[in-house]
Amino acid sequence: MSSYNYTVRDSKGETIAGTIDADTQDSVISKLKDMGYFIVSIDRPKEEKIKFKNKTISFSFFNRIKIRDLVIFTRQFATLISSGMSLLESLIVLEKQTTNTKFKTIVSEIRMYIESGHSLSESMERHPNVFNRLYVNLIRAGEAGGVLDRIMNDLAEFLEKEEEIKLKIRNKTAYPKFVLAFAIVISMVIIIFLVPSFQGIYNELGAELPIITQVVISVGNLFKKFYFYIILFVVVFGGRYLFRRFVRSPRGRYAMDNLKIHIPKFGDLFKKMSLSRFSRHFGILLATGVPLLNSLEIAKGVADNVLIDNALEKIRKGIREGENISDSMSDMEVFPPMMVQMIAVGERTGTLDEMSSRIADFYEKEVSNSIDVLVTILEPIMLLVVALFIGMIVISMYLPMFNIYQNM
Repeated sequence: MSSYNYTVRDSKGETIAGTIDADTQDSVISKLKDMGYFIVSIDRPKEEKIKFKNKTISFSFFNRIKIRDLVIFTRQFATLISSGMSLLESLIVLEKQTTNTKFKTIVSEIRMYIESGHSLSESMERHPNVFNRLYVNLIRAGEAGGVLDRIMNDLAEFLEKEEEIKLKIRNKTAYPKFVLAFAIVISMVIIIFLVPSFQGIYNELGAELPIITQVVISVGNLFKKFYFYIILFVVVFGGRYLFRRFVRSPRGRYAMDNLKIHIPKFGDLFKKMSLSRFSRHFGILLATGVPLLNSLEIAKGVADNVLIDNALEKIRKGIREGENISDSMSDMEVFPPMMVQMIAVGERTGTLDEMSSRIADFYEKEVSNSIDVLVTILEPIMLLVVALFIGMIVISMYLPMFNIYQNM
């Protein structure tokens, strides 16, 4: 049994704060509602909050955990929980039928960590390379709202949609990728072996080489140097490592999230994806009786965007000061006017949970349509890039010849 700090309002509107002992936050909510209080917030005391160090898992290339493995795990987990099985029973079943040895080990560690008294979200948070921030925050939201089975089903559907989108993009770009790879190989052969022959001919004729031809010849000479590949290897893998470290830092994450929602054409898509996730799970939490401030706090990490998280924190502060959600949202650029209007209607009519779900439905359709359009135009764009790449090399080689004919 744990202690929870609560803040409530009585029938006269007076604020009351206190501490109550209960097994879960759901029990706290039920007790306070039975006492006739309007719940403002519920928190566990800081000294009782469990802290632990994240554990980093490294995976070998041949036995790494794929997205498909995580999708299957989540769907099966959701099914087992929905059928009435406990967390431990579900994890035991999943551990037995998981074929990936590394994933099996992680499931076993999660089960043992839960047996020692920790929550599912805390157990999963120890494996950030498998369960990312969004995944853990959604699980935490389900635990806090007592709707873990519903959240798990939503999470499984979300991961399946992501996998479907990636598969669609992979299939649509398979042919252009093959053409691009073939074009790169042919271009390197031309630049390394054929270009020197042209260079010798032009040198004998005393032809003046255009800048584009000089660049191609310089690149060909560079490809022949062994140190070039060493530098390329260091730059690619070193840059990748530094970029990942930067993105994981608070400053880097803010910069990347800010860039994502402000990229022309694509920024609006990323913003709608984040807002749809927030709206969906914010509505679920409200519908299950989680207090407004707690719902905002829990759903804050679900958006998976620091800018939206910061905006939600400002909204929570505004609510404590007596403002409405829609009033606070209207002052922030990150929330579209349509969303603000629907939230305002939900507040006036007492259907904020229903309105949040409608917002999520609308943005999910918008995102799906936008992705279909992008996938459709991706193939011809890639083919155009290949054509321009090959055309540039061919033109650079024959351009000096045209200049020679003109000067004859």
